[in-house]
Amino acid sequence: GGESDGDEKYYAEEMDMPGQKFETKQRITVRNLRIREDTAKYLYNLDPNSAYYDPKTRSMRENPLKNTSKEDITELKFGGDNFVRSSGDAQEMAKRQLFAWEAFERGNDIHLQADPTKLELMHKEFEKRKDEFKKTAKDSILDQYGGQEHLESLPKQLLLAQTEDYIEYSRTGSVIKGQEKAAVKSRYEEDVYNNNHKSVWGSFWREGRWGYACCHSYIKESYCTGEAGKKAEEECSLLVPSQHQATFQETKEATQVKNNAKKKNKKKKQKKKKMTKKNDDSSSTESSSSSSSSSESDSSISSSEEDEESQKKRLLKEALKAQKEHDKKMTQLLQIDERKRSYNSICDIKAPTDEEMEAFRLKMRRVDDPMANFLTD
Repeated sequence: GGESDGDEKYYAEEMDMPGQKFETKQRITVRNLRIREDTAKYLYNLDPNSAYYDPKTRSMRENPLKNTSKEDITELKFGGDNFVRSSGDAQEMAKRQLFAWEAFERGNDIHLQADPTKLELMHKEFEKRKDEFKKTAKDSILDQYGGQEHLESLPKQLLLAQTEDYIEYSRTGSVIKGQEKAAVKSRYEEDVYNNNHKSVWGSFWREGRWGYACCHSYIKESYCTGEAGKKAEEECSLLVPSQHQATFQETKEATQVKNNAKKKNKKKKQKKKKMTKKNDDSSSTESSSSSSSSSESDSSISSSEEDEESQKKRLLKEALKAQKEHDKKMTQLLQIDERKRSYNSICDIKAPTDEEMEAFRLKMRRVDDPMANFLTD
């Protein structure tokens, strides 16, 4: 009997430790008493298939509202005991413990509970040296192989940023509303470089023909030859006279022939008139001859002016006729589908004459003219 009483006193002293409430009459240690105003853990979710509640330890490790609409643990009053265990610096403390074990294996006498300050300082020094080593390795690789410009990019927040703008488009792709100034976009493909070309078709023009600016090729589906193609094209243009130069010389020669013929006709007419005047005035006196000579000069000047006016009228009629034919040709060309048109330049290089400019002004339609709709060809 005495031994049993001594054992009970021994066990009672062992159980009566700080941090525990011991009642000698009931021999029960009381732990984890909750406040009566708080909701019990097992009352958050009454589903029997929810998180398990251990009545002996009064613990519920899993989240009771895991499979419900309230899955965000941070917004709940109670998200399970495991959430409380992993909150705060619990994860950092676990990392420090792992670091202490690895350091002890490598010969460093360090312990988390015995000397936490030494462990923290050693861990900071280790992280600092680790970052410096990574930086030196990265810099050495970049110095040897290059590529620093690819690392200096915008942050991910800016790269993946999204904006919302309400824009309405038509079937052809033009902006109906939603932007103050809509950018003009073509319905056709732009900046398409085929067959190794560095420029688009139509970027080069010479002597009425279109081509590529990168190689001066006039064939649309040709392969790019680069600078060699440019040199070859220049040599060919020097050896063989171009069609444009030939036509320009022909028109120049034709205009010179016409001008020479006109001058000859004028001289012949003036000579005939002078001869007739001399025959009529041969019997007159010297005084009358002097007056007649002055009158002859005046009459010749007036006749030449009349000839010039008649010639101008004739040239103006021809220019009006040519302008009318040109307008008809342009209307026919505009009626053709643009995909079926040939790659011809409509413009002309030679300068227009005064008669052609006058014909253009006469044929030009003015929008602000109230009588423009009553004009007929």
